[in-house]
Amino acid sequence: MTGRNHRDDLERVVRTSVEPRARRVDDAGRFPRENVNALGEAGLLGLTLPKRHGGAGHGLGEAVEVVRRLAGVCGSTAAVVASHYAATALLARHAGEDLLRTIAAGRHLSTLALVETGNPGLVPAGQAVAGRGVVALSARKNWVTSAGEADSYVWSSLPAGARGGLSLWLVPGAAPGLCIPASVDAVGLRGSATATVTADPVRVPGSAAIGADGEGAHPLVEVLLPWTCALQAALALGLVEAVLSRSVDCVTGPQPSWSRWQEPPTRQPEVRADLARMRTKVDTARLVLTDAVQSSWQPDGLERLLEARALTGENAIHVAELGIKVCGQHAFREDYGVERRFRDAHTALHGQLPAERALDHLAKITCGSALLS
Repeated sequence: MTGRNHRDDLERVVRTSVEPRARRVDDAGRFPRENVNALGEAGLLGLTLPKRHGGAGHGLGEAVEVVRRLAGVCGSTAAVVASHYAATALLARHAGEDLLRTIAAGRHLSTLALVETGNPGLVPAGQAVAGRGVVALSARKNWVTSAGEADSYVWSSLPAGARGGLSLWLVPGAAPGLCIPASVDAVGLRGSATATVTADPVRVPGSAAIGADGEGAHPLVEVLLPWTCALQAALALGLVEAVLSRSVDCVTGPQPSWSRWQEPPTRQPEVRADLARMRTKVDTARLVLTDAVQSSWQPDGLERLLEARALTGENAIHVAELGIKVCGQHAFREDYGVERRFRDAHTALHGQLPAERALDHLAKITCGSALLS
């Protein structure tokens, strides 16, 4: 992708692949494989990889831009790409040349498997047992996007041999012992193949370790957490920017014949007030996310990104609910897509870093407590 304008490529893929398939992806709960392939062929899966590995050499800001744009059209595709970008941010620092070039060429999709059943924090409870060059990983990972579709999973566990800390692994999608549901009936982001993945156990070679055993805390906090904050915030923001846009279209566009006996929506103070509330929340979320991404390198960068994750997630719920109210029965029309984005916004509140968990991390930092506790 070197020398090409990623925005032009993104718009082309959105126009020719993502937008035409958005409704079908949601209706059928079908993984958007064609969209992922199109993004890969355009070089957008390698957007943030260094140019020396065949990537475009862009950073977090551009990744946020891509996810936000995709979310405005197809939330499921945006969720898949958000998890991939977070995973590749880590792989760019630790993976080998061959894998990075494969990602840059659009032939490898990665994702995150960090959150566990009964242990939603950053410290995993899953076990890692090493022996004869093989490591057996045992855990139940929740909210894994692209489950059964990704080529690899960035996986967290307790150390295999070291005492204390945590370890990170790159688990191949075809690794033996990886159990993935045959089908998932989701409410929102229905095509993202988000599911609980079980390792009972999954066996990987010792070389699958990302960094040294027991030393995964630093890359988790310094890379995965900030990127996940920003990208999940971008997903939520893109969804509700679309809700606001469609709500305005609904209010200002042609009205049904039965409504001729009442004031037009634009002349109803309550409708105007709700639209103003929606715009205020969307604008606030956009400003907070933009500031957090631009300030991510500063000493309080992580705190700002946690704020952005929590605020955009919560604002997205409020905006989506107001969109249903403002649009009324039109919210359920397929050509408006407000109801679909309402479901997606509620689902986006969760994921690998739920908004509530982001607030908890922020409170720990504010109180001077250990983040990995």
